[in-house]
Amino acid sequence: MRRRSGTWLGVAAAILCVPGAALAMLRLIPWDIGTPWIQLLSGFPASLVLTAAALAAAVLALCLDPRLNRTVLAATVTAMMLLQLAMVLPRVLPTGGTGRPSQASPAGQPAPVRTVSVMALNVGPTGVDVEALLAEVRVRNIEILALPELAPPGLEALEVAGLASELPYRALDVDWAGTGSAIFSAFPLDTEERVPDTIFYQSRAVAAVPGVRGGVHLTAVHVDSPRPGHTPHWRQELRQLGELQLALPGSPPAILLGDFNASQDHREFRDLLATGLTDAAQVAAKGLAPTWPAHSQVPPFVALDHVLVTPGIGILDFATFKVPGSDHAAVVAVLAFRD
Repeated sequence: MRRRSGTWLGVAAAILCVPGAALAMLRLIPWDIGTPWIQLLSGFPASLVLTAAALAAAVLALCLDPRLNRTVLAATVTAMMLLQLAMVLPRVLPTGGTGRPSQASPAGQPAPVRTVSVMALNVGPTGVDVEALLAEVRVRNIEILALPELAPPGLEALEVAGLASELPYRALDVDWAGTGSAIFSAFPLDTEERVPDTIFYQSRAVAAVPGVRGGVHLTAVHVDSPRPGHTPHWRQELRQLGELQLALPGSPPAILLGDFNASQDHREFRDLLATGLTDAAQVAAKGLAPTWPAHSQVPPFVALDHVLVTPGIGILDFATFKVPGSDHAAVVAVLAFRD
């Protein structure tokens, strides 16, 4: 009986280990992958649950009936679990201050720090609850707001609700096709040309934040999704964001915030970070906080929305929350700039 139970547990362990192993291999391969593999990679962190169950089953099988093949199985599942943890844990462990500005001046005196609260939300085509959105802006003291997928009716509703009294400056690229975006700010904005040749409009501007020399470059991000036929666009738009960032003269402070349609399990997003950008969620040990799908029968399982910053911008806090009417969660970060 013990031998039979051990056999069934061994079979269960082998089966449960397959999803995590397959996704880990997909994550590690150096060449481009397409649909549906990109979408499946979004579930990589969730596969840890299956691998943990596989490890429990393998260890129990070994205890019930110690054999060489079950020892090998338990060791293999353990190695797979450790590999997956190595890929996931950096997103939920404190980084020891990465991304934070220096807290002391050259003379040893505390350096003045200017904090700015930023927020991004893909408002979606169905119409976000503008009253709930404005309430969050007020409660969280948001000073920079990026709204990908903003259309004229949504803009009008925001104006009626009183957004201008909170954030009077704006860079607008709204349209009727649901491909627009906008940046709203408490600081004067110098509007720049939006990100060129992208499926969705991605507004850009420079915010005149007091004490920050040259201003802060902003991009309201909305990268095309890697759905069938659009994967090349998705890949190119993520690459372009990195290229535009590197092309800024003098490496000024910059914030890219919005819907990247990618998580840290996608190599293309990790390549974007490698251009010198820091993910606020990871610094705040909240890199696994999911942002999609919100308000769905399926629980949120993937972090598609991010706040990315250049070196020298401190990350003091990060949070996500739902706003009625959007299938994305909003992302908020409290950032710090040394005067």
